[in-house]
Amino acid sequence: MPSFFNLIRDICLLRRGPQDLPYSVPLLVAVAIAFVLLRLGLAIAAGVSIGMMFAGALLWLMYTLGTLNLILTLRGMRNRFVQAATALLGCTLVFDVLSAPLALLLGDLPKVPTDLTGVQSAVILISAPLGIWNIVVAAHVFRHSFGIPFVSAGLIALLWIVSAAALVAAAGTPAPG
Repeated sequence: MPSFFNLIRDICLLRRGPQDLPYSVPLLVAVAIAFVLLRLGLAIAAGVSIGMMFAGALLWLMYTLGTLNLILTLRGMRNRFVQAATALLGCTLVFDVLSAPLALLLGDLPKVPTDLTGVQSAVILISAPLGIWNIVVAAHVFRHSFGIPFVSAGLIALLWIVSAAALVAAAGTPAPG
């Protein structure tokens, strides 16, 4: 059986789906803990309040797992939760690791877009394809998990990312990813 990291890489490259991951609650818990620890590490590197980042990461995690569980339960596919959640969190970890250097380069954004520095403008342009790929990968996971067409899964992925970021921002905590 391929290693977990190879499976997550293949899911991020759209070669495999969440159904290819092992059904393992301890693995899901480990990936969730890794997500929170990575967010705390990024908070330290960025000089952000660790408490606020911890609260934001936990809120994002609860929203993501709760929403995924709700949708799978409503569709009668609750048995797919562990693998879908592991895939979603594993891929989120990959995108967090890839976007971390860009986020650190970006720094604090000015209130007025015309006050962006050249480096900040370049970082935003470089990070846009990464954000789009994040949506595509989430849609891929949702398509396999919910058994729906890719376009529908893409809409769900976009709404999920925007709503999770809005929820975390409304709570006054930094958004993951």
